[in-house]
Amino acid sequence: MSKLAITIGAVLIPGAAAAHPEHASGGDFGLVHFVTDPFHVALTAAAVLLFLAVRRSLLRSRSMSRSPR
Repeated sequence: MSKLAITIGAVLIPGAAAAHPEHASGGDFGLVHFVTDPFHVALTAAAVLLFLAVRRSLLRSRSMSRSPR
């Protein structure tokens, strides 16, 4: 599972940095920016949904393997 998480992170992090380049140019980006900027809100929502989907899948597969048939 950790290899999958590392692979997903390695693929997505450079893409997010390229899609939102003004952070690389410097500037003051406080908490308000991260909470109100649509890019950050969408990225956070996608990460939460991905986490919930993976968690549900893992819990479902564990319960399937434990239940007697």
